Amino acid sequence: MNKSLDGLQRKRIYLFRHGDVSYFGSGKVTDDPNMVNLTELGREQAKMIDENTKDINFDRILCSGLPRTEQTGFHMAKRRNLSMEAYPQLKEFQWDPKLGREFDIKKLGFLFESESNEEEIGGLEGAQEFYDRVSSCLESIIKEEWSQIAIVLHGAVNAALLCWANDLEIRFASKFEQDHASMNILDIDINSDDSIKRKIIRRLNVPPDLSNIDADIATSWEKTANQIMKLRNT
Repeated sequence: MNKSLDGLQRKRIYLFRHGDVSYFGSGKVTDDPNMVNLTELGREQAKMIDENTKDINFDRILCSGLPRTEQTGFHMAKRRNLSMEAYPQLKEFQWDPKLGREFDIKKLGFLFESESNEEEIGGLEGAQEFYDRVSSCLESIIKEEWSQIAIVLHGAVNAALLCWANDLEIRFASKFEQDHASMNILDIDINSDDSIKRKIIRRLNVPPDLSNIDADIATSWEKTANQIMKLRNT
């Protein structure tokens, strides 16, 4: 068991975003963003994070259950002879791929910044509802028995959980960009009554390929919104 200087149990979370995916094909947006698979690049990234973490002990490997998270964590789980555990409450923010032309798609590129988010993104899920869903699930996971775990999730989910780790509201989620297959490390110190004493961010958005650490100018959500705008103009 890992211990803090003041004698508390310290739990460590290796938090990953899934590898590269595409929400576009055959000249249109996918009908169901939940069901996309990793691209060839995404599959290579999954192998990279497995290699990068091969000497790290994971008690468990968790994911949202959506295909792209299962595929990203597959090699890490296989190496350790672990079964991946799915937590559906940690699935990605639910947005409508059939947004009408009257909708300003640029707003999708800056998700959660507006207080009227639920109406603007299509009414599938409100920003606070989403934040409560994922943060309460993580808090429940923290109370379970483990010392170090890997969790493979999604860009908006990770950003929301990083808001939680920083005691910030969901409207600040755009501060925490998550590249495909990036890694974050969170340490959580636990009181004797299982309450959380402190949350420490040890690593943030570490790319799977350390030889290519230059960041794109556009964020992931900006890229998605831009692709939709291009399709609308064809």
